[in-house]
Amino acid sequence: MESVETIIPDNEGNHLVVVLSFYEDNDKVGTFQIPPEFSELDIADIAITKLYLDMPLNLSAFFKMCHWLIDQFTIFPNAVFSFICSTDPLETHHSDMASEQYRWSLFEYFYQRNIPKLTAMGIESKDIIVGPEGYQTFARVFYRIKHAPIIHLVIEHLSNKYSF
Repeated sequence: MESVETIIPDNEGNHLVVVLSFYEDNDKVGTFQIPPEFSELDIADIAITKLYLDMPLNLSAFFKMCHWLIDQFTIFPNAVFSFICSTDPLETHHSDMASEQYRWSLFEYFYQRNIPKLTAMGIESKDIIVGPEGYQTFARVFYRIKHAPIIHLVIEHLSNKYSF
């Protein structure tokens, strides 16, 4: 699986590590069952981790991350990207919120700020909930309008992938 990775500093000693992991061609045909007319499609999972888990992260890193991800749509003009919130424990000041809900809220905040840029690029998104009852988390798939006819195949794969 090919990947593209960047490390984004927050200028206060911590970093975000962002990785796009692209599925192989045989996965697109076999696992996703992408029709031949969409064979040029690239499908990648977005993984976001904080380098120092016990250290706060300045929001500037998230702003930079959003710009980097938007740039990847230009670099990969036939890409579909998916992001799934981790359910791993996360210490926050919001004890009433599950870790995945906090991550989703943060991701949603930055997504909302970038909707005009994404719309101008012809990029749409779909929200999904993945995982079995009691272990569900949030996900979003980003795609170009021209890929709308097959985006359900990507969503189905993600839904099945995380249903234990």
